[in-house]
Amino acid sequence: MREDTEIDLDPPKRLALLALLLLRAPGPLTLSEAVDILWDEEPPVSAVNVVHRHIGALRRTLEPELRSRTHAEHLVRASDGYRLLVDTSTSDLLRFRDLRAQAQLAVRGDAPAQAAEDFVEALRLWRGPVVAAGTSVARHPVFTSVGHEFVATVKEAADAVLTAAPALTEEVLTMLRRTVESHPFDEALHSRVIAALAATGRQAEALQQFETIRGALAEELGVEPGPELRAAQQHLLQRRLSRAPDAPPPRPVEAGRPAQLPADCASFAGRRQILSQCLELLPLKGERRPPTMTAAICGMAGVGKTTLAVHWGHMVADHFPDRQIYVDLQGHHPSRPPLDPAEAIAEVLGALGVEHDRSHSSAAALAAAYRSALGGRRLLLVLDDAEDSEQVRPLLPATPGCLAIVTSRRRLEGLAVTDNARITTLDPMTREEGLELLDRRLGTDRIRAEHEAAEEIVELCGGLPLALAVAGTRALVQPQFPLASLAARLQDADDCLDALSSRDARTNIRSSFHRSYEALSSSAARLFRLLGLHPTRDITLPAAASLVGTDPRSTRQDVAELMDHHLLVELTAGRYTCHELLRAYARELSSLLDSPTVRSEALARMFEHYLYSANAATALLAPHCGTVILPPPRPGVRPQEFGERADAAEWIVAEQYLLPELVRTIGHDPRGETFRRQLTSALEMCLHSTGF
Repeated sequence: MREDTEIDLDPPKRLALLALLLLRAPGPLTLSEAVDILWDEEPPVSAVNVVHRHIGALRRTLEPELRSRTHAEHLVRASDGYRLLVDTSTSDLLRFRDLRAQAQLAVRGDAPAQAAEDFVEALRLWRGPVVAAGTSVARHPVFTSVGHEFVATVKEAADAVLTAAPALTEEVLTMLRRTVESHPFDEALHSRVIAALAATGRQAEALQQFETIRGALAEELGVEPGPELRAAQQHLLQRRLSRAPDAPPPRPVEAGRPAQLPADCASFAGRRQILSQCLELLPLKGERRPPTMTAAICGMAGVGKTTLAVHWGHMVADHFPDRQIYVDLQGHHPSRPPLDPAEAIAEVLGALGVEHDRSHSSAAALAAAYRSALGGRRLLLVLDDAEDSEQVRPLLPATPGCLAIVTSRRRLEGLAVTDNARITTLDPMTREEGLELLDRRLGTDRIRAEHEAAEEIVELCGGLPLALAVAGTRALVQPQFPLASLAARLQDADDCLDALSSRDARTNIRSSFHRSYEALSSSAARLFRLLGLHPTRDITLPAAASLVGTDPRSTRQDVAELMDHHLLVELTAGRYTCHELLRAYARELSSLLDSPTVRSEALARMFEHYLYSANAATALLAPHCGTVILPPPRPGVRPQEFGERADAAEWIVAEQYLLPELVRTIGHDPRGETFRRQLTSALEMCLHSTGF
């Protein structure tokens, strides 16, 4: 600009040259640097002359009355180059940098309000990219670094404003949004947009901002939000749950309008995808007769079902004006029996202030009173730790607008059949979610300092939230011990459960597993114990039948029972997986409850199962190689059967890691050497025939 008139500096290289002079001011710009930056490929022979011509044109533009370059006041010759004589009064960039430096000093001097004003004043000077966006010159690091300065200043301004200058929030929010448009995947920017929206009371818009960037990251980059963005979301959710400082004190809970949800977990982490699915169950805004819904969260012991249900309940509590009721059904309580449905109904009626005489009420009369009490209400029911579907059914509301959230270690498939319940199986946490949980409990600094050990702890805990919470607490109360020492304990198969155990029955991982084990039939319990002898987490139905020495039908029933209690999961068709900590517990139980003879015979049947299966696969895949001459298998062994070559090859691919491990394991058996020779021979032919 000259006074109030914008100067036309075409062509683009001339504008870029002026920008370079401004970036280097008050220092010089050398000719070699100008040539290197202005031509991204091999510069022409005439490049230096072109620069000289552009310099002359710039001089004439800046000083139209100039008669000789020796009298130039703005653009002067310097050693091996040129210098633009500007200062903070004539260069927006220098003024911008000066104000930013002042603001940073104010931050260090504990004057955040002054820092906020200086940061925002600096940003007001910004007009856009230094050179034309999209040109090859604009991509040069010299120019992109200035853009990085701007982005960093926007973040610093947002932090200062949100800390000490609320009056500037709208202005800095505008700057944040403008910056996000050109940096759509910068999570730090998005986290500050969320914080600014929340600070201005636009929580719904802030939540939508999080969902937008979460979806963009997943679709475009295939990643989940990082710790800073997740922290912004969590802070937002906590802000929604807390009362604003200037809000009137909350009214006392009215009779018949209970608010019984337990406290939300302060260290809640992850579970974004499943929470998103849960929110789909909310009634649509303005819907006059929203549907009655039942959501069941099922999963293994310690996987975080109750924590998720309570967190979800707090998130959606505002949608239920008749408040929330929480009932612990005690399906797997450490010291009390499961709650009778009639007692649970009485609890709900009592919470709603409904009088009833249980001594003269039949089950039918009590159920009728329950349905009447819920009629016309919009109520959230959290029915925690259900023993089975039958315990829950009488408690499910029939009133449109109510939502029942049920948690259970059982699969509760019957509720989907009879009550149209949405069944959600809660899996262990991913590595990223587990690290986030440890980060919330131990602090970012400690996790960053011992990142590899933290990752190892997540893996050794199998992503199980209860185990991670206990491990995190161990590390928190023993800050002098490195995380690597805790990881070392968890690596020891004989010590891992002790490392995660305590005197508190509610948080003792071994006690938690035992309450699931106690609910099993004797045959399913025996199968569970012997699964601990298997070398890997995965097992097929024939292998499980061989391990316990029973017929396939009985084994299938026992496997189904273990799956119902989430002690086994079927991740791929026909292959069943046991969580690593559950396997450690199964090994403990087997060593305590199964005699040495029972364990030895189970191992022998398992070895023979794989020996005869590998031999049968070889006969199909490499018949010209011959097979190992074997005596008939002992009673109870159920070798894998293959209908054709493809079945045999598929089995070898699935077991390629187990079979070598089995060869190593055989050494512990008294008859191991014979098994080893036979299995090694069959294995070599089998793997050779499939190219492994």
